[in-house]
Amino acid sequence: MPRKFWVIFLLFTLAYIWFRNTETMSSLPSYNEETIITQVTTIYNLLLKLSYFASDRVTFPPEGGHIINEELCRSLHLAPEVISLMRKIPYVIDGYHKPIMWQSRAYEYLLDEDIRNGRDPELTGAVDDDELRMDFLRPWEVALTCWLDDGISVILDTKSNIIRVIDESEPPENDFREESIAHHAPDYLQKVIDDIRNLEVVYFPGGEVGYIHLPGSWEQIEVKRILTQEFGWGTEEFREEDWRREGKEICQTISDERWQDREE
Repeated sequence: MPRKFWVIFLLFTLAYIWFRNTETMSSLPSYNEETIITQVTTIYNLLLKLSYFASDRVTFPPEGGHIINEELCRSLHLAPEVISLMRKIPYVIDGYHKPIMWQSRAYEYLLDEDIRNGRDPELTGAVDDDELRMDFLRPWEVALTCWLDDGISVILDTKSNIIRVIDESEPPENDFREESIAHHAPDYLQKVIDDIRNLEVVYFPGGEVGYIHLPGSWEQIEVKRILTQEFGWGTEEFREEDWRREGKEICQTISDERWQDREE
């Protein structure tokens, strides 16, 4: 076959894939604020139940929503949908930067500083405020999380009802929207919920740093076994108070044993 044929074939194939992806995303349900609020709230409730966050470190919205600096939001041209969502989701408070997802912390939009930083999750913590790109995100996009240690930033597009993930270990060279996979937002958040609920991702309780262990790691396998077999996780008999008292020490022991095995 002549080279020209293969070039045309490749271009046609890429165009078809783009068309199918676009068609699939456009056929998904439109953005529903209540769905996103419910899912984000479920994530926090699960992590509280697992004693990953202390109860006094999480604040839930009062009736009518949190009070945030809406004047600042409008000056940064945030869409009403973004401002509304900011007011209605839970937050980890007092600058408590434990990761809520793998190497990724939640923004605290109760703070003016995070409202500004949230407009440029790629540069949050890496540059001074006056160097942030306030137009990095579009008015209808909001950063749900920010990377830690070359982790990920999770961006919600309220117009398209999709989530894009910026992987800071391999940062995009150009527009992140063109270089990242578009996930249906409720599907993405539901996967996070399922991984926590099924202990596929394990969150060690207590402490200021926050340790998360991914599927297949020795820590994840061992903590999942102990939580399900000894503490009744996933049943109505889950011994939540016992785990709150004993979980930190149990997980520390597991971690110490892991390091001893590595040294040997």
